[in-house]
Amino acid sequence: MRRARDIIGLPVLSLKSGDPIGWVQDVVFDPKDQKVNGMILENGHLFHSSKGLPRSAIDAAGKDALIVKDNVVQDIMGIKWSEKVGNQVFTQGGEARGTIQDVFLDDSADRIVGFEVSDGLFSDVLQGRGAILQENVMVDGKDVLIVDDQVSPWDHGKEGGSLS
Repeated sequence: MRRARDIIGLPVLSLKSGDPIGWVQDVVFDPKDQKVNGMILENGHLFHSSKGLPRSAIDAAGKDALIVKDNVVQDIMGIKWSEKVGNQVFTQGGEARGTIQDVFLDDSADRIVGFEVSDGLFSDVLQGRGAILQENVMVDGKDVLIVDDQVSPWDHGKEGGSLS
């Protein structure tokens, strides 16, 4: 498992030539399918806000770089990681559970596994950030995440509490 934040800033290298193509500026998700659609790249003149590489063009999502087989640039549709961070988390019953601080992905950066949640600075210092597993998410909206009433990001004894 890895955080989307750890992918931001990674270099993107061509498998054919070894040349750098750019850097990951943002990760784009499809919340309905819980998958990664692609990566928006930062590269002075070539890429723009919705242009990037589809996930299918990425051969490997390593710890230190992304390797692409084809330099296919296209519009990447979905919700950006930068738009997801800061969204509020509520239970189905209307109780606040904090805000999203990051998105957890599987090791291959193909699918969403869950969300890192904060209940504020003091809570982060005292008990750390919590986690909500994807299977406990009822609604993954544009600006809000609604989870099962029984889920607490800091309840390490129950499913949905901790990913670490």
